[in-house]
Amino acid sequence: MNNFSLDGEVVYLEKIRFTPAGLSVLRLRIKHTSRQKEASLSKIVNLEIESVVIGELTQEILTVGDRYLFHGFIEKKSLKSNQNIFHITQIKKI
Repeated sequence: MNNFSLDGEVVYLEKIRFTPAGLSVLRLRIKHTSRQKEASLSKIVNLEIESVVIGELTQEILTVGDRYLFHGFIEKKSLKSNQNIFHITQIKKI
């Protein structure tokens, strides 16, 4: 199973572009900060993750600096890359 959820702040938004097949694509970066427990220890987690929204969901109004709850899945950025990218399939403003 490949389900990923993350709350965070939009720190970068590109303009919507279109694939040759006509699908809209929106690339963004999400910054997340939280406190997590691991092995009975408290740990502060800070990360930024490259993300992408494809299709009708690109019409959601996202604003740099606003916080959202994102759901989706993780995939390789491309066939030749080992870098990961978060594919967002649901967005909720928080």
